[in-house]
Amino acid sequence: MKITKTALALAGLLLMIGAISVVEAGIKTHGEVLGVGTDALLGGDLTDPEDDGLPDEDTNYNAKFTASDEPAFGGGESAFNVFDNLLGGGNDKWCCGPGGIAEGEVISVTAEFEEAYVLSHFTVSSANDAPGRDPIKWEIHGSNDGENFTPIYSRDGENLFTERLQVILFEAGKVDGFDVQTTGYKFFRFVTMKTENWPDGAYFQLGELEYFGTKVADATAVDPKSKLTTTWGSLKTQR
Repeated sequence: MKITKTALALAGLLLMIGAISVVEAGIKTHGEVLGVGTDALLGGDLTDPEDDGLPDEDTNYNAKFTASDEPAFGGGESAFNVFDNLLGGGNDKWCCGPGGIAEGEVISVTAEFEEAYVLSHFTVSSANDAPGRDPIKWEIHGSNDGENFTPIYSRDGENLFTERLQVILFEAGKVDGFDVQTTGYKFFRFVTMKTENWPDGAYFQLGELEYFGTKVADATAVDPKSKLTTTWGSLKTQR
């Protein structure tokens, strides 16, 4: 059977129309890959707008951190390393969680701010090795009292990461399950419920977290691709 040039041209036109329709329909994604390594991080997030935090001293951060396990910077790949503005192995990541976790238990790390922010976008990054430790069921929560948390974004499915030290951006309104937010929160919590290795062995790790948003009383939005230093929380929390 002959396929004429006219038929091929028509088929191409139909494909183009279909692609345009998808864009115009606002089809949502599961996040945008920004790249690999520390340079792919957006920087200047709410926890450290000036990018001058000192993880070894736990100073110059605009947030107080808590965690369900390994609540410290450095150490043996402790939890707060996800806020150190670095991607790599060793103490540039959080690994590997307590052993023998029970059904229904979770691993979490929380950033607490002095003021409430409306979350506009965030990044999550893989660690340097062992893809089986990557979170495949996880959530971002918000709270204003540190006790009652509301889910903001939930992910339950296959591993999103395709490379090690990979940075993925999640923008409100553009990612499936992450609607444009109207409520501000003083606490943001990352919760992991499952990895491929769960619950056997060294079953969890995470490279980095970045949170971005606007103060409840501030209507100025922030370009998620900008690496410019923000002015949020200019009063540092010294601990």
